[in-house]
Amino acid sequence: MDNLATTYQHIADILSFETPNSKLEKTISEPTFDWDAIVIEGSKHLVLPTIYCRLKAKGLLYLLPEELILYLEEITNINRSRNLRILNQVHTISQILNQHNIDHVFLKGTALLASGYYNDEGERMIGDIDILVEKSEVYNAFDILKNSGYNKTFGFAYNKKDFRHLDRLISENELAAIELHTELLNKRHWPLMNMPSILNSKKINNTIPIPNTHDLSRHLILSWQLNDKGHYYNMISLKSIYDLISIETYKDKNYIDTLLNSKYGQSYLVLAKYYFPEFSDITSNNFMTYRGFFHKMKMSFKPLRVVINYIKLITIFITSRLHLIYTNKSYTKHIIKEKFFEENKSFQELLISRL
Repeated sequence: MDNLATTYQHIADILSFETPNSKLEKTISEPTFDWDAIVIEGSKHLVLPTIYCRLKAKGLLYLLPEELILYLEEITNINRSRNLRILNQVHTISQILNQHNIDHVFLKGTALLASGYYNDEGERMIGDIDILVEKSEVYNAFDILKNSGYNKTFGFAYNKKDFRHLDRLISENELAAIELHTELLNKRHWPLMNMPSILNSKKINNTIPIPNTHDLSRHLILSWQLNDKGHYYNMISLKSIYDLISIETYKDKNYIDTLLNSKYGQSYLVLAKYYFPEFSDITSNNFMTYRGFFHKMKMSFKPLRVVINYIKLITIFITSRLHLIYTNKSYTKHIIKEKFFEENKSFQELLISRL
């Protein structure tokens, strides 16, 4: 493994509830232990507060450089304060939607936070507040929230046909923006999650509607694998795996078997198994062995990883743009407008420079 893979493993050992403390203590007390790499990759994966909270819970903070302890503590305190404000925001939003009989369920980070899955409210970093709303009510919910103070929107440069959520709703008086969803995945993957079933089988935690544990786990996995292209790049999300560990998905053997019926579940779980002992009992089939082998190859040779990821990035960029041009007239008009505007702007700047 090169330094990146080693760093991932070290972070996984810190986050894991099953890595022996003695093993972790020996690893991070080495004089050559690279804390800078932990901070860099932990930041990329949005798990710096989680790293701090887990090291604190394990009683190993004393092994960190003092400046790093203070830095991680400050980040976690800020995140905790932010999360508590977001949690209050979630309660208010839910009350507003309930008053208007809007069937809804909170998703991902806010669902996890509202459920009290974490020992410390500062563990999980949260961006937007994602809410699944019954499709026939989504525009009504949008207007209701807009009239309740979320009167700014952050739209798209062109009309996104059949996108999974509406424009982001923003309030000047609140921390987090709201995204109202009618679907959780991109259109081609809609059949993988049943929206009416998620709404009908939701549970109420601390007055907040959230998906049941199976739907919550499935969304966390497929959101990373498909929306964030984890399956495409054969890469791991340390944050989402920690989420699954926190809700103890790995202990539900029947549900793990269900996830293993999908290639997206298989490719996700084999990487979870590679880094986290919680998933070590999972038996890999040929496809999983193949995915795991190529992940290890990429992680072992940085030049190979860079080349493969670059080729994949260019490929998906070109194919997705060609698809949009072919299927979305709004996008085509946007491209033409942008190209004309930029060329016209460049011509004007050239004229001005020569005056």
